Amino acid sequence: MKISDKQPFLAVSFALILLCLSSEIRGESYEIAPPKVQAAIFLKLLAFTKDLGGAGDISIHVVANPEFADEMKKSVGREIGKAKIVSVEETSELPSQKPSVIYLGDPAKLEEIIAYTRNSKVLSITGIPDLVAKGVTLGVAVTDGKPKILLNVSASEKEGVVWNPAILKISTIIK
Repeated sequence: MKISDKQPFLAVSFALILLCLSSEIRGESYEIAPPKVQAAIFLKLLAFTKDLGGAGDISIHVVANPEFADEMKKSVGREIGKAKIVSVEETSELPSQKPSVIYLGDPAKLEEIIAYTRNSKVLSITGIPDLVAKGVTLGVAVTDGKPKILLNVSASEKEGVVWNPAILKISTIIK
């Protein structure tokens, strides 16, 4: 199968994923998505950021979630738009060098991570749904067995993240 033969299949698959993920319903109870699901969705969502989807290298720092880090490490070398994921590091602390993205896996580190991401203009993401309302920009959750994208618009602005407007249509918006 040629690459051009795969494009319609990939486009339809991506459209179906986005359709399943879209939601504007409030009052839903969210559960934590499995690391594999989180990784797959975040990899697609990174292309919606104007900064990360452009040219350059993407580095991801995972705080306190080795399972998620292991899933993301499988994507090193993968292209996201015109950029490429070059590294995925996992520790329980802040990164020693500024990454492109920080994944927060420990609620106890929330204030420290949010202060860092806002001062350094780094995108914050999480798989813990409650943390999005508390200041993390982007989250993935599950409700009724379906993945959901949670986007905190005000946190996004504070981190200097510029999104493709299409993400607003597929996300549950938190202000």
